[in-house]
Order: sequence, then structure tokens, then C-alpha cells
Amino acid sequence: MLTKNHRIIKLFLASVSAFSIAFCAAGCEYILIENEPSAADSMPEGVELEGPYEVDRVVDGDTLIVYIDGVRTRVRLIGINTPESVAPEEERNTEEGALASDYVKTLMDEADYEVWLEYDNERYDQYDRTLAYVYIDYDGEVVMLERLLLEEGYAEAVIFGTNGRYYDEFCELESDAS
Repeated sequence: MLTKNHRIIKLFLASVSAFSIAFCAAGCEYILIENEPSAADSMPEGVELEGPYEVDRVVDGDTLIVYIDGVRTRVRLIGINTPESVAPEEERNTEEGALASDYVKTLMDEADYEVWLEYDNERYDQYDRTLAYVYIDYDGEVVMLERLLLEEGYAEAVIFGTNGRYYDEFCELESDAS
């Protein structure tokens, strides 16, 4: 049976939403454990995301290798293009491409190599790459990687087939960055 003090403490602790409560039945002790904010707390509204998925590696500024349901999958970011950095023809690779790739690698490191994916009308391109808008945990908030690349001037807006959900916004971000 709970005493009046135990009931008051229990009600108080139940009302504190920023903490998890661990209860020890043997000694009826309450231990407060502060929850770290998670990316799940800041998911964008109205967007259907799948994941989180583990990133195996960054290929370049606009392509990642991601484990989707345990399968190593090449994911091409929709709606943007970054300069080349790993093209087989060396003359196509640029310093700007290397900078874009390094920027994405830094972001992936900060996001613990974890991403969420949003799909548009067409899910694959002619090279059988998965096409997706890619979201990462960026300073405690889930944000679209394409937007970051455009805002920082590492990418240009492009349309892939019928995948143009954010094209107008991407063009605006590209224009603002130049």
C-alpha cells in the first residue's frame, strides 16, 4: 500500500514528460533518468519516411550506399546533382565534387551514419539505383540532405523523370546560395 507521500511522488513523476522513470519494487525507490532528445522527436510533419537505415559509405556528394532491410543498396539523392568526384574518367572529377563529397561525409559522421528515406513517383533510375530524398539527424533535428547541399552551394537542382516534388523549392535554395 502506498503512503500519501508515495502517491504524491508518483503523481509528480508521472507528470514530468521529459524524464523516464525507473521503479525498484524492492525498495520503492524512484530514479529519474533524463532522456536524450532523439531525431524521432523532430520528424517532419506530413512526410512519409522509411528508416532509419545504416549508411555503409558515401560514394560522392549525391550517392550513398545504404543498408535497406539488410541489403546493401545504392541510393541516389533525388532532385540534386553535385559535381563529379569518383568518375572513372579522371578528367571529369573536380575539386568542387571532392568538397561536396567531403561535406556529405562530415554530415554522415555527425548523424552517426543513419538516414531516413522519402520516395517520390519513380523509385529507381536507369542504372537501377534507388531514388530517394535523404533525411539525417542534423543538430537534433531531422532535415533533408538535399536541402543542406543546396543551401551550402554544393549542388544544383535537377529533375529526375517525374520526381519533382521539391523542384521549385530546390531551385529557390540553389538561387539563394549563389
